[in-house]
Amino acid sequence: MESYNLLRREIRQYVYDKGWPSLKKIQAASIKHTYNTENNFILAAPTASGKTEAAFLPAINSIDDWNTGLKIIYISPLIALINDQFERINELCDYMDITITSWHGEASKTKKKKLLDRPNGILLITPESIEAMLSLRPEEAKFLFKGTEWVIIDEIHSFQDNNRGIQLKSLIERIKKYMEKEARFIGMSATINRQDYKNIKNFFGSERKTDVLLDSSKNSLKVTKNFYRENIKKESNNALEEIYDYSQKESMLIFPNSRSEVERLSVSLSSLAKKRKSHTKYFAHHSSVSKDMRLSAENFAKNNRGELFTICCTSTLELGIDIGAVDSIVQYNAPYSIASLGQRLGRSGRATQRNVLHFIATDEWSLLQGLAAISLYEEGIIDKFQMIIKPYDVLAHQIISILLEKSGVPLEELKNINKEFETWKEIEDKELLELIEYLIENKYIEIIEEEAITGMASEELLRKSEFFTHFNIDDNFFVYNRHTKIGEISSVNHFEIGTNILLSGKVWKIKDIEYRAKKIYVDKAIDGKAPLFPGGSVNTTYDIRKRMKEILKEKSYWESYSKNIKLVLIELADESFRYDKFHWVECSDGLGLRTFQDTKTNRTLELLLNMMYDKEAYTLKDRESTIYGKNIKNDIYEVIEKNHNEKDVFEYLNKHPQVVEKYISSNKYRVLLPNNLKIKYIINNVLDLQNAKNYLKENYK
Repeated sequence: MESYNLLRREIRQYVYDKGWPSLKKIQAASIKHTYNTENNFILAAPTASGKTEAAFLPAINSIDDWNTGLKIIYISPLIALINDQFERINELCDYMDITITSWHGEASKTKKKKLLDRPNGILLITPESIEAMLSLRPEEAKFLFKGTEWVIIDEIHSFQDNNRGIQLKSLIERIKKYMEKEARFIGMSATINRQDYKNIKNFFGSERKTDVLLDSSKNSLKVTKNFYRENIKKESNNALEEIYDYSQKESMLIFPNSRSEVERLSVSLSSLAKKRKSHTKYFAHHSSVSKDMRLSAENFAKNNRGELFTICCTSTLELGIDIGAVDSIVQYNAPYSIASLGQRLGRSGRATQRNVLHFIATDEWSLLQGLAAISLYEEGIIDKFQMIIKPYDVLAHQIISILLEKSGVPLEELKNINKEFETWKEIEDKELLELIEYLIENKYIEIIEEEAITGMASEELLRKSEFFTHFNIDDNFFVYNRHTKIGEISSVNHFEIGTNILLSGKVWKIKDIEYRAKKIYVDKAIDGKAPLFPGGSVNTTYDIRKRMKEILKEKSYWESYSKNIKLVLIELADESFRYDKFHWVECSDGLGLRTFQDTKTNRTLELLLNMMYDKEAYTLKDRESTIYGKNIKNDIYEVIEKNHNEKDVFEYLNKHPQVVEKYISSNKYRVLLPNNLKIKYIINNVLDLQNAKNYLKENYK
């Protein structure tokens, strides 16, 4: 039977009224799969392939009674994506008289209360809102989730290799305990490496089998590549001119790699357009721009009616928010990963079925990394997830959350949490016991008559609303122009009245600062500097580093490159390959070792070299995949002879707490861990001793 005919009459009427010529490939497959099996499934399909409808159509179609509780939970990594999906499925829900409710910090309290009074329909929610509900209002969770039949997780790849994903996995297990029957699960993603299918399938912790429905169709790709050496004080004028020229012909998104670069580029382009009387609109879009300003950019893009626009953005527009059709993507310097590049490319070509990428680099190593990422993407290769092993800090956080949810747990039951929850099965009994004892000793847990409850230190954590998140929240000053909120700036910056700053794609002069209220008042200005927004380091994978080396060595990759790019590659190759085995490179104070290894391996090699000293004698510049230090040529051979094992690394880290803190500083809940477990976490996840030793062995003469 045709998939269309398997749909209810109201849904068929909706499809007809919308004028769809037919169901898309992934939609037809998901409808049939839902009808013919009881399995969960992952929708692995390109951006703009109709994944949202492929998830919601069969789920909605399968519900017989919408009045006996909340039936579908949609979980999103972004509030903006929830708002976008609400608009997208609201019309279909109107056809079927289905209630749809958004639940997050910015959502309507009236609609939340209405849902609690009579749970029904579809709920759109973030992991953090589920966490808050379970921790503070578990009776609401018990009431809401008992009738749930489907759980849909959007952009599921974004939850695979980070603490937020482990938190969500734990939350899913917790809300399943309130469901009267086992729900079915759907995951959606545009970028999954096939080797990661097993990890993705296990994410739901479900007894049902999980299948992958793959739409491997791909738009054609047009790529331009250019390199302009950046001036130390400002961006390359040539690079800016090229981007400006594209913006006069194409609506596009520009992806630099930082919020500061977003501001700098958007203001420079706006200034150039003003001088040349261009009508192209320019916007800045990142997490520190106010919600209203971001929505203004999104709505203009969606309803532009043929007007040209350019949005400079970070990963805020990388995921599936619908901004309509853009003609092209500018990748300004190297993307962090192949998956990230794929997500960004998926934003273009929706109307033409052709992705257009303009890659512009302003430094040599960013050029090489970008060329490697593009080359791998063209071959259909996506980064493999680097899964977190034994996330003790997330477990500690979840223990406190569960104690809040249940108003206490028998101590013996708490000691078996690694057996009760699939998420924590890798944690050994002795590790769990050590963690619980530390939480008790530091008053995060209190024991009363063999019952574990939250202690005074946990109450201190709860006073901050960010307890429910696993990402660090900047301590920001809010910026206002009169009564309009422009955005926010991290307090690590130096503020002075009279200073000019760039924010939301415009230049502002600071007129007043309220330090207690953390507010900055500004007026429009002419020129200024982009604030330095904090940002974390990103691991570069071995696939990218290996391809970077191959590009330098194999000139067959160079056919499509300009003379300008070839000259840079010749320079890098000459510098990198003067030696056959270890690639020694000259620097001002001696030699460096260029490894072309992934970040974890490089970090480990740096540590092994520093273990020979009581200070950090060696420095890793991971962007160049190079470790620098005066005696490296001699010391690397001594490292090989010492053949350090995990015990040696553990003992060194135990004696150097400042190194431990450096490696784990981005883990928000490291404060909940004893030193032993911090070090174990580092050895498991931050370092890669085995790969480092393999590298040394392969290059040893």
